[in-house]
Amino acid sequence: MSVIYLIRHGQASFGQQNYDQLSPLGHQQANLLGQSLASRVGTFDKVVLGSMLRHKQTLDNCLPAMGQSVTIEDQQIDSGWNEYDHHDILAQLGPDFCDAQSIETWVRAQPNPKSAFETLFNQAMNRWMSGKHDHEYLESWHDYQARIKTALQNVISTSSDANTIGVFTSGGPISVISQHLLGVDANKVMHVNWTLVNCSLTKIVTTKNRTFVSTLNDHSHFEGKHKSLITYK
Repeated sequence: MSVIYLIRHGQASFGQQNYDQLSPLGHQQANLLGQSLASRVGTFDKVVLGSMLRHKQTLDNCLPAMGQSVTIEDQQIDSGWNEYDHHDILAQLGPDFCDAQSIETWVRAQPNPKSAFETLFNQAMNRWMSGKHDHEYLESWHDYQARIKTALQNVISTSSDANTIGVFTSGGPISVISQHLLGVDANKVMHVNWTLVNCSLTKIVTTKNRTFVSTLNDHSHFEGKHKSLITYK
């Protein structure tokens, strides 16, 4: 039996031109997660991460706090664990959404910016997930799901000698895997995604006969005196 901990990255730099980097709070979240894992898990037998900067920065904060050395040789980088390209998905809605600055300008002009952005993002995601415009996207919804399932299978098939595996990834891949293993309708993936806390843990158990979700979105390490560290973006 192997246990795979899917770790969502710390808070990224939302609203910045370069979203793919941790905010100061994101670094703090990853460090505290590592402290919690040190007592709960010890160290990982194997470490896998996506190729995004926020995955690497989360790992670089988390592992030392666990007391685990960070060496390139011990890390397996697999871009299959990367997040969907939200820039491309939003851009297909029109020229007003072609980059972060354009989106910010549009959002600020709305009567209720927060609500307007959530509506906009859901509209963009629903369009992408509908499968009716696949040729317009760099990666279709179908291909996105397939690559994530392949990434999970690659971890399982290459980790027979590892009891505890840490995978540093993003909310989308964690949502897709959870939806798939729990048998939830694929259209509900974003409902799961919106609830995932930065630096939360989703525990996957795999045996010879089955693979299942043991824990979803565990963020107990942020409860109590650390509740101010709970974020979702």
